[in-house]
Amino acid sequence: MDRKRVSGPDKTVVPLLESAATALPTVFDPDRRKDERTPEQLRPMFMKTGAVRQANGSAYLETGRLKVTCGVYGPRQTSRSKMSTRGTLNCEFKFAPFSCAKRRSYLKDNQEREYSLTLQQALSPAVRLDLLPKSTVDVYVQVLECDGSTSALAAAITCASLALADAGIEMLDIVAACSAGFIGSRTFLDADGEEEGQQTGSLLLSYMPSLNEVTHIIQSGEVSSNATVKALEICVDACSVINTVMQKSLVTSIE
Repeated sequence: MDRKRVSGPDKTVVPLLESAATALPTVFDPDRRKDERTPEQLRPMFMKTGAVRQANGSAYLETGRLKVTCGVYGPRQTSRSKMSTRGTLNCEFKFAPFSCAKRRSYLKDNQEREYSLTLQQALSPAVRLDLLPKSTVDVYVQVLECDGSTSALAAAITCASLALADAGIEMLDIVAACSAGFIGSRTFLDADGEEEGQQTGSLLLSYMPSLNEVTHIIQSGEVSSNATVKALEICVDACSVINTVMQKSLVTSIE
């Protein structure tokens, strides 16, 4: 027996190849979304808590082809050099190496560092850090499959807020996040990867529905004030819908 040779599997499967029709690039049509959604409609969303058993709280979110998981660890004691009368919220955002069309590095890049900071800024106003002196809460978010980077960040904020609630961390309200893309004179809610490649700007809103308060908002691109106001109104309504799904997932986990 040749021990240096790596033996193949006993059974093989023929790979599925794309046909010539599906391999051709499709032309983007702003009047008709690929998944038959209206411009102000979210993708179907699924949420579940308890995805990571080792964590104090965890959640899984799936919407279309976008899949995000989050684990919360703590509160645990902060090192003596960083102790303060107010708790610390540490957030880490990471794309899985296989999550995007182009393979990502295992090391954090500039985009992931920026998203980690945005995640912390969006969640901090909702978490009662004043009740956690000399303590640290660690939030780790990983995108398993990406379909639009701005939509992935919005899903990460929502998933992290759900995981914090599952961990029993006291909050003023859970945070729901939603994104909108600007393509020409139109506003598209929850843009996917193909639509994101066509947009000239984007808006991300983090919102506490029960308190009717915004925790974080970020906008990119040159957009008129009227389009921004319209996008904010659409995102606020969408966050209320997302909040309903979050509440149902929390009630299901308790039962």
